[in-house]
Amino acid sequence: MLNADSQNRAGLQNFRLHQTVTVWVGLVVAVLASLSVLQAVMAAPQKVSAAKPVARAIMKLELDYVVKMDRTEYPLKPGAIVTLQMSNGKVYENLEIAQVQNGTKPDTFKQITFKPSKGVPPKIAPVAMQQFRMEDNAYDVVIDPQSKGYLLIDLKRRDDIAAERLKSSGHRLWKEPSSEAVEKANAFYDDLMKKAQSDNPQSRFHKVETQYFVFFTDMPPAHVAAYIANLDKMYDQLCVLFSVPQGTNIWLGKCPVIVFASSNDFRTFEARHLDNPETQGIAGLSHQWSDGRVLTVCGRGDDPVFFAAVLVHETSHGFLHRIRSTSRIPPWMNEGIADWVAAVVVPQSDHIANRMNGAIPQIKATGTLDGLLSSNGRIDGWQYGVAATMTQFLVTTDANAYRGLITAVKEGFTWQQALELTYGITPAQLVSAYGKQLGFPALQP
Repeated sequence: MLNADSQNRAGLQNFRLHQTVTVWVGLVVAVLASLSVLQAVMAAPQKVSAAKPVARAIMKLELDYVVKMDRTEYPLKPGAIVTLQMSNGKVYENLEIAQVQNGTKPDTFKQITFKPSKGVPPKIAPVAMQQFRMEDNAYDVVIDPQSKGYLLIDLKRRDDIAAERLKSSGHRLWKEPSSEAVEKANAFYDDLMKKAQSDNPQSRFHKVETQYFVFFTDMPPAHVAAYIANLDKMYDQLCVLFSVPQGTNIWLGKCPVIVFASSNDFRTFEARHLDNPETQGIAGLSHQWSDGRVLTVCGRGDDPVFFAAVLVHETSHGFLHRIRSTSRIPPWMNEGIADWVAAVVVPQSDHIANRMNGAIPQIKATGTLDGLLSSNGRIDGWQYGVAATMTQFLVTTDANAYRGLITAVKEGFTWQQALELTYGITPAQLVSAYGKQLGFPALQP
C-alpha cells in the first residue's frame, strides 16, 4: 500500500505530496484571447470542437530564446548535419544543409534547402518543419506572422531558463526516462494488476496494449476496443493541442489503465491498494506521482457512455502531469482541459454540455464566478461549466496561444503572467469579456 500522503477526493493537486489524485467531477477550465476578439467569439454558447494543427507562431514569452542569425554559432549553416522532425511526424535523419535563404526581418529565414538525399523531397516547406536536432541541441521552428519568415527557438537555452525558474517552487523539467526508471515503474504497475486479479478470483482480467497504453480489465474482451480507441484519440488530440511531435511517447513507459466492470470492485481496490477509501460516488481517478508515474483506475458501472467520458477525462490528467515539467496547472485549467477533450472524444455523452448549460443560472443569481480562477483546491460543481466554456473559447480563438499558456505555466510562470504573455489580457479582462457575452457586464471574479 502506498504511503498515506495521497490527495483527498476533492482533487487537490499539491505536488509537494508524494502522490496526487485528480477526481472526475465534471467540467472545467481555461482562458480567453485578445479582448476584442473574445467578445465577438463569445456571443453565444459554443459547441465543443476539436483542436486542429496550426502553425506555431512566435509569442512574447519565446522572444528570449530566438537564435540570432548574425552570430557565427548560428546552427543552420551550409554543411551542417541535422535531423529534421516534420509536423506530420515524419523524421529525416543526417540531412546536410545546402543553403539558408534569409527572410526580410532579422533572424528569420525564408527557406532551407538540403543536399540531395534518398527519400528526402527536393524542397521542404518551412511551415511543415517542426524541429531541427543536432548533436548538442535542438531548435523548434516557429513563424513570425508579420514577416512570414521563420525563426529558430533554442531549446537548450529555453530549458536552462525554465529549469532555473521552476527551481524556486521546488519543481523541475521532466527528462527522458532511463530504462531503469521505466522498468521500476512497470514493476509497480504489474504488481497492482496482479493484485486486481487476486482480489477478484471470480473475474478474469486480460491485458491489451497499444502504442501508449496498457489496458487491464475484467470487462468482456468484445467491450474493450472502443474504450481503447478513445484513449488513442485523446492522446492524438492532446498532442495536436500542445504541438507534441507525432510519435512522441510522453509517458514513463506506457500509461497503465485498470478498469473494473464493477464499481464496488473499483472502490475496494482504491481503498486497499491506493490508500484512498473515500470514493463513494466517484467513477474514476487519476493517480500521479512525483517520479513521473501515472495510473488511471475506473469502475465502468451501468452507463457505458458516461464511463467513456470519465475514462478520457481522468487519463488526460495523467497526460497533463507528464507535459514539460512537474509543475501543476491550476484546477480550473486542469479540469477544463480534461472535460474539453472528453467532450471532443466522446461527443455522444451529454454530461459536459449539461454542466455548461447549468452554470448560467448560478452566474445570474450570484453575479460572480465565486473565486473560480483563484482557487487552488476544489471548485464547485457549477463552476466546472464556467471553466469548460472558457477552455473552448480559448482553444477556438487562438490554439497557438493556448498551447503557449499551458506551456508557460508548466515552465514556472504564474497563470496570470502566462495569460498576459500569450493572450495579452489580464484576469479582470477575461472575466469582463466572459460576463459581457453572457449579458452580465458587471460579473465579478
